[in-house]
Formats: sequence, C-alpha cells, structure tokens
Amino acid sequence: MISLRPPRNTWSRIDPAGWLVGPAPQAPADDARPGFRLICCAHAGGSTAAFRPWQVVVGDTAALAVLQMPGRDQRATEAPTVSIAAVADAVASVLTDPDAGGPDAGGAAPPVVLYGHSMGTLVALEVAHRLVAAGQPPLLLVLGARVPPHLSTPAARMLDLDDDAFFDGLDRAYGGTPVAVRNDPSMRRHYIRIMRGDFRLSADYIAGFAATGAGRPPLPCPLLAFSGDTDRAAPAAAMAEWRGYGTAGFNQVTLPGGHFFAIERPRPVVSRIIAAATRLIG
Repeated sequence: MISLRPPRNTWSRIDPAGWLVGPAPQAPADDARPGFRLICCAHAGGSTAAFRPWQVVVGDTAALAVLQMPGRDQRATEAPTVSIAAVADAVASVLTDPDAGGPDAGGAAPPVVLYGHSMGTLVALEVAHRLVAAGQPPLLLVLGARVPPHLSTPAARMLDLDDDAFFDGLDRAYGGTPVAVRNDPSMRRHYIRIMRGDFRLSADYIAGFAATGAGRPPLPCPLLAFSGDTDRAAPAAAMAEWRGYGTAGFNQVTLPGGHFFAIERPRPVVSRIIAAATRLIG
C-alpha cells in the first residue's frame, strides 16, 4: 500500500498538449524558486496517479512534473502513442521550451532530474539523450526497476500470450495485478489494452535499440539506479549494468520491496533523489 496520502489539489497541464502535468505552482513568500525540476515517467500501465504521493515528500524542494501518456488520465480520449521515441521527443521539447518552464522562462530554469520507473526508465533515458543533444543535459538521470535495454526482459515474450496467461506472466515477473481488475470485465479489458500497448512500446524499442541506441556516446550526467530487493524483473545485479550508460558517476541503491517499491513506499526513493540533486547543485 502507498504509505503517503497524496495532496488533494488538482494537477494541471504544464504544456498545452498535456505531456507533463503537475501540482499548481505556489509562489513562496520569499519568491524563491525550486532547486530543480523532477520529471517522472511511470511504469507500463501506470498513470500520473503513481507519483502524486511523491509531492508530499518533494514539497517545495523541486518542481514535480509527471509524464501523461496519450490514452489515459486527462488524455483518455486520445489515441495511444506510437513509440517511446515519439514520447521522448515530445517531453524533451516541453523541457526545452521557455514557455513551459524551460530556459529563460522568468530567468534561468532550474536543472532537470529525470526519474523513470520500469518502462518509464526507457522514456527517461531517451529524454536524457535528447536534452544532451539540445545542449541542456539533465542534472541527474534516475533509473528505477528496469534493467538496461541491452539485457533481455520477459515483456516481448508475453505479447503472444492469451489474456489469462498474460495476467499470470505479470504475476510472476512483476508482482501481480489487483484482483478487482481480473474479476471486473470492463476493468479487465481496459487494463489489458493499456498493458499490451505499453509492452508493445517496450518491445519495439528494445528491438531497435541495437541499431539506434547502442552506439551512442554515454550520457555526460550522473546516473542513480534503484532496485527492490525482491524484484525478480530488475534484480540489483542486472541494475548494476547501467553503469556503462554514463560517464559522470554511477550510484546504486537497493531498497526493501518488489517491483513497485518506489510507488508503494516513495519516501526512501524521493529523499535520496533530493539529496543527490542537492549535492550536485552545490
């Protein structure tokens, strides 16, 4: 269970298309700006709700923003996105846009910290490369519960399974799905559609990674990797393979929990991200 109660304020779009959403900004009395922007990308089947409890820990230390994928949340009527690359293009465009809080928006923009959880890690990785190409590298790339793309995962193999076997595969690899989802036909259809679509995005990305991503230079920003000590999909030994994806330092933390350790218990993860970002800012 999530151990923090999320705030009840309505989150709003940061950009007109709604790729990023976050809590409405509150101008502090001393007119101080957040130290950094924390951009979060959710797991397969996830939504912005996964990161709402993070705001309790983040407070006014950072400006929290969460990826809102087409086909869910405020964008539920939109067609699903076609690729992880398309998502990364859109998010990077928002982050470098002065009108959306990018550089020169009311002064120098706070640096960007990217966090991806499971499938969202692939999105965060691609956004990081696009920010580097734009001359605005992230302060820190944080990788959660997803092995690097040169290693195999069960996602592609599961796409050929029927729905019952697909659910069983989720149970084995990632810790299961809510019983209510399995038992409610409407919820089941919706969940299966979202999950299969996200697994297809991941599988397509991995299939093309050797040609499009493996030959790129490592990122010039520090990397911080998190894993759960009982996560079968992303064990600590495999998460250590992220070390080769950057040249500015690599740190790894293993926390109690399974695949969704950062969603179920946000505080240990968020507090470590804040500490790492604060050290880098100086």
